[in-house]
This record gives sequence, structure tokens and C-alpha cells, in this order.
Amino acid sequence: MYHQQSTADKSDFYDKEHLAANIALSQNMNKKIPVGVVIQQEGKIDGKNIYKFLIGMIYSWYDGFFIIQIANDKKLININRSESGIKNILTFNNQNMLQQEFDFKNIVDARKQQQRAIIVRQGQASFRNKLLDVYDKTCAISKVNVESALEAAHIFPYMGKETNVSSNGLLLRSDLHLLFDKKLIRINNEYIVEVDPILVNSVYGKYDGVSLQLPKNMNDYPNKKALASHYDSCDF
Repeated sequence: MYHQQSTADKSDFYDKEHLAANIALSQNMNKKIPVGVVIQQEGKIDGKNIYKFLIGMIYSWYDGFFIIQIANDKKLININRSESGIKNILTFNNQNMLQQEFDFKNIVDARKQQQRAIIVRQGQASFRNKLLDVYDKTCAISKVNVESALEAAHIFPYMGKETNVSSNGLLLRSDLHLLFDKKLIRINNEYIVEVDPILVNSVYGKYDGVSLQLPKNMNDYPNKKALASHYDSCDF
């Protein structure tokens, strides 16, 4: 977890779009460009600091931190992991639960952790509630209205409070949210859904060419610049 560059007044939700280091890291994240990572090690040699030079991939930005996975000789970086997937790993580690002694307290703790993971996966509570209202508790693509299956999707990746606006969000069924994050579904400037050709012969093929369900208020319509940014980042 690498904390973003800060301004002199430490305004966390201002500098990421104005300071060069954060702009560059955001571009690396969005375009899936690897970054060099330098980590200072403990101790010194001949009175000099020791550093490790590594390479990694930025997955997302979360609460002031860029989330970076480091490549090593045992495991390659999974560049297809979704933003929701990395947040799930950060908030709920099943392997840790397996290593704990089985008792009632662990079950209760696991449920609490699992609930927190669901909240993160579905989107920040206030942002999700806003989209549930704007989209009348209905998936913008599938038109499914099962509230527990709906998640708040960011069009432009979450980069702080100011990206939690309705025009930068879509209310999507959880599986469609994942496909949107993985750049296998995109939306053009006419608000028409386009599906990656690899999915055309799957159950998701029926959504290719579907018109997005839009909010009643035009101010809440998905921002076309944000949609264009996501659209251009897709490979199909």
C-alpha cells in the first residue's frame, strides 16, 4: 500500500489529480503499466541504507493509498484481477480464518468480517444508497430489481470522495459489475451496452446492444467523459 503524494496542507482528496506523482500513478493503474518499486530494508551495511528494487502493478486506489502487487519469482502478477477482488482480499482473508482455532467467537468474527467485505464489494454505503435511489433499485443493464444483488460501480475508478457522485456511477448486478471492471462490458456515448466478442455466445451475449436504463434526472446520467475513458480502456 503506497500512500499518494500529499500537498503541504495534507489535503488527501485534492492532490491526486493535481500532483505529478499521483497523476502518473493513476495513468499506470488505468492503463495497466508496471511500475518500479523501491523498498527500504531494515538495518544498514557500512552505515548505508539497504534497498530492494522490484516491479509491480497498481490495482486500485483506496482511501489515499495506491494498492500495488509486487512480482516475484514464485507468482506472476494477475493483471486481470478486478478492483472489487483486490478490495475483498484487503478486507477479508479466508486463509487467516482457516488457521484459527474453531470456536463460536471465530464464527461471529467471520460473519462481521464477511459483512464488511460485502459492504466494500457493493460500494461505499452512501454512494450505493444514492445509486439505489437514482436507478430505482434496478440494474441499469439487466433491469434486475433484487436489491441484495445490486452493487455500486464506479465508471472512473474510485479516487476519493469526489468520485462518489451519481454521474460517475452505475447500479449493476454483481456479475455485471465484475465484467464492467474487467473491461469485458462497456457503454458507448449513446448509452448502448457493448459486450466483448468472447462473451457474445455466452449468457451475457443478450446484453450486447441493450440500451442502458437511465435515471429520471439528467443530472444523474452517467458522465460521457467517464464512459469514454472506460470505453477506450477496453481491448475490444
